[in-house]
Amino acid sequence: MNKNSGVITGGFLAVVSRAAAVLLISLGLQAGVGAAEWRIEPLLRIAGEIDDNADLNFLTIEERELTGYVGEARATFAYKSPLTDFEATPRLLSRNYGDEDFDSNDSFLKFDYRRKFKYSTLRIRGNYGRERARTGERADAADLDTDDPDAIPEDDSGRVFVRGMRQRLNLAPRYTLRTSDVSSLGFSVGYTQTKYEDGLAPLLNDYSDVRSSVTYRRDWSSRNTAVFSGTFRSYDSECSSCDDAVVGYGIRAGIENRLSETTTFEAIVGAENTELEAGTSKVSPVGSIGLFRQLETIRLLAQYQRVISGGGGGSLLARDIINLNFRRDLNEKISAGLGVRAYATTTLEEGQVNIDERDYIQLRALFVWTMTQHFSMEVDYRYTVLDREIVGESANSNNIMLWFSWHPTAFVTSR
Repeated sequence: MNKNSGVITGGFLAVVSRAAAVLLISLGLQAGVGAAEWRIEPLLRIAGEIDDNADLNFLTIEERELTGYVGEARATFAYKSPLTDFEATPRLLSRNYGDEDFDSNDSFLKFDYRRKFKYSTLRIRGNYGRERARTGERADAADLDTDDPDAIPEDDSGRVFVRGMRQRLNLAPRYTLRTSDVSSLGFSVGYTQTKYEDGLAPLLNDYSDVRSSVTYRRDWSSRNTAVFSGTFRSYDSECSSCDDAVVGYGIRAGIENRLSETTTFEAIVGAENTELEAGTSKVSPVGSIGLFRQLETIRLLAQYQRVISGGGGGSLLARDIINLNFRRDLNEKISAGLGVRAYATTTLEEGQVNIDERDYIQLRALFVWTMTQHFSMEVDYRYTVLDREIVGESANSNNIMLWFSWHPTAFVTSR
């Protein structure tokens, strides 16, 4: 990698390191207050992989079939006390196909920090990744256990044919103040910065996206909550042929209905005004509708969203998204899952068609067999379709991975 990419890596890692240091110091200061526990859970995995169209090329004659292996090492560091929860997961992933255009050594860090105060709660989530643009810019129905749609990225470009590395940092602090027994006021910021290896422009361009919101929630019954929010965003891309920094304002309102102790229904509607080139603006409908269910053996997230999203293409787009995550434990040793990640994007500039307008769907089927306390086997199948409006033809791929995992005994300390 070139010198500039090394500087980028150092800058990203410095930001992540400082944030982690602040959180660890905070946890250390709180460790003596009440019962506290540290838990460390390591995991080592290796897989064989086959993909019959790795970069989703619509020309059959140019499809690239990959066969190789993938190794992964990660560890989850979790801290829990009466007032504080913290979890961080560093992860290393090595892809080896015998082809330098696709081989990569990827690194990731994800953390989630929560702190309860007398009348308020602070939560800070973070996610850093350095990986090939081929995989980073490809929407992924990956985490079937997630129950938070805000944790699912929505800024991929679909430009998986590009060779080179991508680095993405996302920070999402949220502060919630309980103003009464039935109401609360929340303040949140979502900051995303993405940088690409030199030479990928103009296909992929560095960008930053900042979204902030103020949300008021009020319970009108034991099961129903009204939600009102105002949002602001600033999207800035290094694309030389695109608009300068784009700003947007929006309002949203909706309800959350707790159908039962395990099931929640949510419906939010609103509008977002995006200021485009030469003083013009575009008002777009936004919102979501979703069902979330959590049982001892079943986890379900089903949601439709309409959002305004950015990405490496250099402009903001209207995006219709469907997310489905379903996971079920069939017995003590076997579990299965199904995931769907689908979206359609349209440009905000009326009368224009560009490479960013596309339809995308990924279907995922997962089967896990826990053979012993420390070893498991996993079959992971993904079928992906990408259809670009400007091309007029679609591409698809079949990806199969067979994982063998070793789960060492977790290390736990209490005080």
